[in-house]
Amino acid sequence: MNEIELNTSAPSIFKTLSSVNVEGFTKGKNGYKFLSWSHAVNQLLKYYPNAIWNHREWDGLPYLKTEAGYFVEMSVTINGITRSQLHPVLDYRNKPINVPNAFELNTSLQRALAKAISLHGLGLYIYQGEDMPLDEKEAMMIRKNILIELLVAKSRYTEKAAFALDNMNIDQIEEKIEEYS
Repeated sequence: MNEIELNTSAPSIFKTLSSVNVEGFTKGKNGYKFLSWSHAVNQLLKYYPNAIWNHREWDGLPYLKTEAGYFVEMSVTINGITRSQLHPVLDYRNKPINVPNAFELNTSLQRALAKAISLHGLGLYIYQGEDMPLDEKEAMMIRKNILIELLVAKSRYTEKAAFALDNMNIDQIEEKIEEYS
């Protein structure tokens, strides 16, 4: 950190934070990479210890309920420069949650925090392409995971047994689902 001259302008903040390699802190899930909020905050505060973040409230609540689902918003301010991220409340499969509980809301607030930090440059490269359609291999992997979850939910298979299903192809899993339907 001593070699980097910290400047307070938006381009300099972005240049500083985008040069930080956070690859060692990322995790993969369902074909996407994520940077843990705690690692994002840790790295942010190493360079900009006076950075602050806040969540938005709607009528006193930390979420917005819409017909499309629930949303949260986090803002991160570094040296007077604020960037915010509106984020849907999603489950572990990245699907909207109809009625989120406190833990799910908190998780989405933390995801929004990590993404708001990335808008200042830290780990922004991780999210490149996440708004693009999945390639065929990624889509098949996600479909397979959903089918396994469905099979576990509809049958006597336990979560532990689901790991064995990982070696099956999609057609085999669909056959098992039909057996229990």
